[in-house]
Amino acid sequence: MSFKNPSIDELKIKGWIPVSSLEHILGSLRGKRLKSYRLLPFIVPKNRFGAVYFQLFLLDKESNISRQPVIIGLHHQGIYPAYNWIEIINMALQVDFNSGEKVFFSFTAGNLTKPLFKHLVNLIPPGGHIMVEYDSPERQATARLLASGTPSVATPIGYTLFTAGCDAGFRDWYIAEGGNEGPRKLQDFKSLNSRHSEVKTKVMTIELDDFLHRPPSAAAPQLEREARERASAVLKALLYK
Repeated sequence: MSFKNPSIDELKIKGWIPVSSLEHILGSLRGKRLKSYRLLPFIVPKNRFGAVYFQLFLLDKESNISRQPVIIGLHHQGIYPAYNWIEIINMALQVDFNSGEKVFFSFTAGNLTKPLFKHLVNLIPPGGHIMVEYDSPERQATARLLASGTPSVATPIGYTLFTAGCDAGFRDWYIAEGGNEGPRKLQDFKSLNSRHSEVKTKVMTIELDDFLHRPPSAAAPQLEREARERASAVLKALLYK
């Protein structure tokens, strides 16, 4: 099946609005770099819970828009820290252009994924959080590791969020309730202040140390090895915070 790059006019017809930083905080992503590519955000009006749906497309060097959005998500703002959050509903494994150029994204190997999430996490104030689904087939590495008791920060999604700036612990929404709750997702928090960060660092350090000292699982040796490498990297980062 062939696809045509969506034009901005076509997206507008469908209700998607390109935004600048003066119009919405998501507009500050406009023009942010992922190596030679730039981000182009679109939003639609708030839903009944006050959140804004958004899509992030890529622009290439010639300002051609990608055929697919890299990210589809929800963004919410409020006066209290916990009211500020981003939920990633979908992240594309691949986006491409009419030229045939392809760009890949992955929590395990994509070299553009970490800077992408750094841009997203920078939108969240202290005490806010970000959520990423792990129910899809593309996120099964994270799902399997969480099910085996691996610390969230040592999973592919968790490690990406930690390195992007969310350092205050996780919540695993492991019961897929459907409806408004949606799929299983991993929630990661930004620390509210230095004291909060210090407390969460101690908790995470103990959890990772326990994980690294337990016998390795024989069920998925490669996943286990990669998780232990991430756990060691996080412990080193926490040591030098």
